[in-house]
Amino acid sequence: MTEDELHQLKRELYKWAKQNLRGQKVTNVDSGNIIEISAQGIGEWYSKSKSEEQIKSITLLTEILQSARLTHTSKNTHSERKNAPTFEYYECPIEIDEKGFNAVTSIKVVIENVGDRRIYYHHYLGDLKNQTALNSSAPTN
Repeated sequence: MTEDELHQLKRELYKWAKQNLRGQKVTNVDSGNIIEISAQGIGEWYSKSKSEEQIKSITLLTEILQSARLTHTSKNTHSERKNAPTFEYYECPIEIDEKGFNAVTSIKVVIENVGDRRIYYHHYLGDLKNQTALNSSAPTN
């Protein structure tokens, strides 16, 4: 895929994600937590995605959020916002174009007066270690 084709795919999937994913709430099977997909999270994916596989991985986001396993929680060192003190990290094996990856997802936990909100912040692809993966291909126009 050429650089121009990669940028075009990224722009198309960004538009697709804003139309189809923004505002969705997904229940994570492992933890029972409800995770919201926000415009900020889609923007993080757009700004940080460089590889073809990372770009295509947005098409699997709802499945990743549903199927991922909660691995750990850590303090929010990215900002001083008192209402978002922690991040939860989830992992899920996925397959893109017949290549296996481990999708590592960051979820920002926002403290509110009536319960906590979990908001998708970002995900990246790491090495897959002999796990069965979710499989998808990017939508085409």
